[in-house]
Amino acid sequence: MIVKRVRSSISICVVLFLISSTAFATSIVAIRNNDEIVIGADSKTTLTQMSDSVGEQGSVAKCKIVQAGNFFFASAGSAGIGPLESSGNLDPEFNLKEVIAKGLRGNARIADKVKNLEKILVGNLSQIAEKARQDNAAFFIERFVDHTIHTFIIAGVDNDQLVLLVRTFKLIISPSGSLSFEIGRFTCPGDCDSPFITLFEGQTEAIRTYLQVNRYFLYRTDPITAVRSLVDLEISANPSFVGPPVDILRITRTGTEWIQRKSLCLDIQESSILQDEAADRIIQ
Repeated sequence: MIVKRVRSSISICVVLFLISSTAFATSIVAIRNNDEIVIGADSKTTLTQMSDSVGEQGSVAKCKIVQAGNFFFASAGSAGIGPLESSGNLDPEFNLKEVIAKGLRGNARIADKVKNLEKILVGNLSQIAEKARQDNAAFFIERFVDHTIHTFIIAGVDNDQLVLLVRTFKLIISPSGSLSFEIGRFTCPGDCDSPFITLFEGQTEAIRTYLQVNRYFLYRTDPITAVRSLVDLEISANPSFVGPPVDILRITRTGTEWIQRKSLCLDIQESSILQDEAADRIIQ
């Protein structure tokens, strides 16, 4: 869903990926304009274990904004915890950082790297979905069927352009029962007809409700304040799924900086952190 609002000569495009709250326990907001990209994310990651009938939940704090080479990722969905976070989790073998590392190998342009990343991620998500279907059919239907089960945002500078991409993965079940994925793609520049873009991903109900009432909020508020305020809205509205603190990253053509972060978010590196042993601490 794309909503455009025009005031004077400025056009702001608000892209809403409407995701069911049963699938995502994360709130991420990204704003792009001519000069910068600002990304903010909450810190609460829900861990799900499958019992005989329903998913039992716990949570841990995570840094959801991850550096990979010269780009930064934020991700949410029914996968990506990894074995270090929770023994017996739905997807104990799936580590999003490792998937990103594989997808970003080489010196290709970001568009080509993302195509490779899509293929790798589809393979992992297919294994996770099939395991859920075999182990607990009710849980599989609740968490994987008719929902976008994973989304990631990528931001950075490519060929002197501020690039903001989103990829969503929705499970498709064929009449024969085989699993595949429908991938939603949005890239700016490219798919946006304005440099002013706001993306909401994951838990967005409180954000959308607020912006419907406060129609000029994005025009009157600087990106850093807007990102912080919108994620805080979801934390207040959905404390069971979205939690503090809010981490905020700012990207410009001349560099990247943390505006605010918790200790789990590593220092920004001048080169790829994919081979850095410290990066083992940042599994989405």
